[in-house]
Amino acid sequence: AMTPTQTVSPDRLLHELSELWTSLSKETSKDQGKGEDSGVLRACSMTLIVFVDEEADSALGEMLARLMHSHPSRMIVVRLREAPGVLESRVFAQCWTPFGQHREICCEQVELSVSLNRVADIPSIVAPLAAPDVPRVVWFRSSAIDSVPGLGDILALGDKMIVDTSRPGAPAFADLRVLANAGYIVGDLSWTRLTKLRQLIAQLLDGRDLSGIANVSIEYSGEAVPEAKYLQAWLRRELRSATVDLRRVDSTGPAKIKAIRIEPDIHIRVESNCAEYETGSLRQRANLSDGSEGDLLNEELNIMTHDRIFERVLERMTAWTPRS
Repeated sequence: AMTPTQTVSPDRLLHELSELWTSLSKETSKDQGKGEDSGVLRACSMTLIVFVDEEADSALGEMLARLMHSHPSRMIVVRLREAPGVLESRVFAQCWTPFGQHREICCEQVELSVSLNRVADIPSIVAPLAAPDVPRVVWFRSSAIDSVPGLGDILALGDKMIVDTSRPGAPAFADLRVLANAGYIVGDLSWTRLTKLRQLIAQLLDGRDLSGIANVSIEYSGEAVPEAKYLQAWLRRELRSATVDLRRVDSTGPAKIKAIRIEPDIHIRVESNCAEYETGSLRQRANLSDGSEGDLLNEELNIMTHDRIFERVLERMTAWTPRS
């Protein structure tokens, strides 16, 4: 049940969390009294604070529940609503039983439903809820978050912030660069999507004289593609003597990288889940599945220190100058 506006406070929520574990412990005691080899293990490796839109679909909830298996956390989900004057909460547990075991593993989840005009109240509510002595991560998945005043107080809630610049309302590259320069640990799922493609390119360039590469072309479809922009900045950093151009080959297709041409003889065609590449007379195919949103987030949550390569790439990001 949702706790109404007038009673939403850190003390109230912490009390509800305490009552939640008392209830789970009582249920465990009943099972053990019946001779069942069971129990509940309370797990928490981080505090994960997620900002989502009100209409976030059920698939998001399922993804967050699965994420608990690899990154057990005290999860605080903040749903942003258009209707004014709303501030409600509820507390519950996400539990699962690992294969071959009888003991349940349980994690806490706090859900806050808040109007955009009440978001200023969120930092004072959420900050005391952070689990002690573990990292704090803020994931911005809401398209409305960029219109929220006092965003700095929200940023201060986390040791790391994660965004996806391919989603509406995401911060600009310049904003991410400012945050990284200010000392924040920043992650972008658009950059994470490039991991396998960058590994393939690095493999193809291994052992070559990089100073002899003069021209690189990145072809893409759709409107602005953050992954293409990141790839351009990364290649400019790695291939200091090369000109790295962006070329839009289809303005109406889905926003994605289509191909990379590295003169004189490397050509990579990017498909939905693989890459077909040619280098000289060699033609091969490589697995290039970028994974689901949950897979990408799981990868980012494994990195709780500064990603220096990503931060250096951010420093080389420039305005869009595609050639059609």
